[in-house]
Amino acid sequence: MLHIHKQRHGEHLPEFIETAIIIAILLVVGHTITEEISIIYHWNHEWSVRLAYAAFGFDLLFSLEFTARAIITARHGHFRLYMLKQRGWIDLMSSFPLLLFVSGPVAAVMFFSLDMEGSGAMQMLVILKTAKAIRVTRILRLIRVIKIFGRIQNTNSAMTNRQIATISTISVVSLVVVLTISQFVPFLSVGDHNEYLAQRTRELSPLFDAGGIAEKSAVDYIGKSADDVIDIHDPNNILVYQSPEINQLKWTAYHAGRIPLKNGYTMSLSYYRVDAEHARLSLLILIIILSLILSFMFIYTGIFAHQISDPIYIMDKGFREWDYNLEVKVNQDYLHEEIFQLAQIYNARWLPLKNQVHNYRKSKGDVKSVLSVKDLL
Repeated sequence: MLHIHKQRHGEHLPEFIETAIIIAILLVVGHTITEEISIIYHWNHEWSVRLAYAAFGFDLLFSLEFTARAIITARHGHFRLYMLKQRGWIDLMSSFPLLLFVSGPVAAVMFFSLDMEGSGAMQMLVILKTAKAIRVTRILRLIRVIKIFGRIQNTNSAMTNRQIATISTISVVSLVVVLTISQFVPFLSVGDHNEYLAQRTRELSPLFDAGGIAEKSAVDYIGKSADDVIDIHDPNNILVYQSPEINQLKWTAYHAGRIPLKNGYTMSLSYYRVDAEHARLSLLILIIILSLILSFMFIYTGIFAHQISDPIYIMDKGFREWDYNLEVKVNQDYLHEEIFQLAQIYNARWLPLKNQVHNYRKSKGDVKSVLSVKDLL
């Protein structure tokens, strides 16, 4: 049965705070998935604001948690142990960088420019959303899940839990690193705003080849088939088309000036489609990460325990305790492996020898609890 690991290593907070942190980690998983879904389906901007504030709250909480653990471990002289051996670097990666460079600035922009009509505020928000390195950082919050499994045990083996946490950490971090690097490789990048802008310009610009003669048909086509176009202006800067969803689309508009088309026409374009493409990739990675962690936790943990830690536990107890005579269950399919070769020697040599010595002592009325060289001779 799962139970919370009670052993203290100098970095634990009071029990009720630890419980609250675990709940927050579970909530942040749901928040991260919801955030990606809201981008894919282009939810109303009010939802984006709520999710942005929630992200800021989570990142602030985790930043305070990391600070508290750092102070506690530093006072006890265990800060290096906490950072390297107890995965404190995970706490750091999923707290301050996200707070300072992602959720904090976005929350500030939304708080101080609630109507978001100012071009400066809109430009800042666009920059934050389009930075390639930042767009994948939401996944870092999911690394916090590993911290739960570092405190939950389903065996009595500290080795098993440490190994599972290590494997999970390597897998998750590797995926995040690969995804981050891929965003800087042109042919691997998913959800590139500039590439999307160039593609949509090439597709829509030919509609205005004939200038004002084809204006009506072009506008009709855009109104029916191009839901990412916010508005169109003619060469005299007169508005000839405006999306009925302008209030929603303006939150995801490009703000590098008006985008030129042919014959002096210009447009404003939303990037929500390309963000949805990137969100689908992120959501897929999130699902893969969760699947990996759960598989390691509930499948590989049992395999590791049965094949590694349980035999070691039984042999260790058999060496230490005089009355413990349980044999190691040897898996016949893995007799060539060192752990089971050792177990065979333990079962075939050590246990019979211990029983012989024990019976000899009983016949002599000896109640010693340890073996001596004389016993073996």
